[in-house]
Amino acid sequence: MKKYYSNLVNKKATANASWLVVEKLITMMLVLIASVLIARHLGPDDYGRLSYLISIVALLAPFSTLGLNGIVIKEFVVKSDKQDMVLSTSLIMRLIGGSISCVALFFVVWLGEIQHLEDYIWGLALLSFVNIFTAFHVIDCWFQSIVSSKYIVWTRLSVLLLMFTVKVILVVLDKGLTSFIIAVAIESLLISLGFALLYYGFVTKIKIFEAKFNYGLKLLKQSRWLIFSGFASIINLKIDQVMLGTLVSVEEVGIYSVASKLSEVWYFFPVALVTSFFPSLLNKKKTSESQYESSLQRLCDVLFLSAFVVAILVTFFGEFIISILFGSDYLASIPILIIHIWASIFVFMRALLSKWLIAEEILHFSLLSHGIGAVVNVVLNLILIPVYMGIGAATASVVSYAMASYFCLFLYPKTRVMAKIMTKSIILPVRLNGYLRGVR
Repeated sequence: MKKYYSNLVNKKATANASWLVVEKLITMMLVLIASVLIARHLGPDDYGRLSYLISIVALLAPFSTLGLNGIVIKEFVVKSDKQDMVLSTSLIMRLIGGSISCVALFFVVWLGEIQHLEDYIWGLALLSFVNIFTAFHVIDCWFQSIVSSKYIVWTRLSVLLLMFTVKVILVVLDKGLTSFIIAVAIESLLISLGFALLYYGFVTKIKIFEAKFNYGLKLLKQSRWLIFSGFASIINLKIDQVMLGTLVSVEEVGIYSVASKLSEVWYFFPVALVTSFFPSLLNKKKTSESQYESSLQRLCDVLFLSAFVVAILVTFFGEFIISILFGSDYLASIPILIIHIWASIFVFMRALLSKWLIAEEILHFSLLSHGIGAVVNVVLNLILIPVYMGIGAATASVVSYAMASYFCLFLYPKTRVMAKIMTKSIILPVRLNGYLRGVR
């Protein structure tokens, strides 16, 4: 009976992962097509300014999520009879966090610390305000906890298809940067509202008054390390574009954005896969430590192999891809892409590490690792960007991801288990060769 239940859980997780992967494949295709059209239409300068705006607002994300995603999924699983309290409490907390971060950004703008935006400060205000409503993404966590993400997939894809059509129309009508800033804001808002309507339609209305202050403080205490580590993580992901815009120009941001877009568009896969199998991993940890570690190794192997194949393909075909898709205005993106794509090796495995830290309750290490990565990234950017511009930023990204996602694991005894798992994945070709020889 136990084996049957385990197989049933795995099948459900696999089906759920399939939904997420299919969604992300479609998303990847539509985002890439939209990026190509918009980049060609706006040119490196305005496309760089749009990317610069989005990157600045992205720095607010950790204060909007409060590091609660993984913890809330776990709470939904453990406290299945108190979902209203978990949902409403985490929602209120995220709304407050998003509002505070929005006000903080306005203060930074008022001090004149944001460079090269000229007449588009209003765009920064609009995008940061809309960011507050991403608090409703906590509903996604509930669907993940019951391993039923297909409804979330339908909602996101519906909005994405609608806004993809709108963006294509804007390109055809020869609209300027202003229209695309508004389109990005509307897309974010529609996804958030779509999640709220989805929960209301399939479950019940959100019971705000079920929120518990003391429980909220308990959640915040658990996630305190993840808030700062999330901020350090987003620094690793977006600070390169912000620093390029500040130290060089928005045009250089446009050149770099094309390369990073082609590199980061693959990041959906590890998140979708690990997110879907996280509840299953939690259940295996309760029942069998050996099965738990075996599942971790298999999942890490899949993540590494996937990233390695992507990196090889992009390295060999990157020049062709950029030339065909983006044209001669973006040829300077080619060497940046060839360097940046190798960060995916560590980004893919980091997706598993992040969930493992939650399962093992070693959340403070998330802050330590991301913090070291962020410091390395900023320092290297300060050194390399003035000399090598986009190539320097790409190099800094690869080194910082490697530090944050792999080398840091050897510093702390409790995380050396995952260091061993990742190392075995990195030498996967050697392991496979040994296995094949043994078969012969």
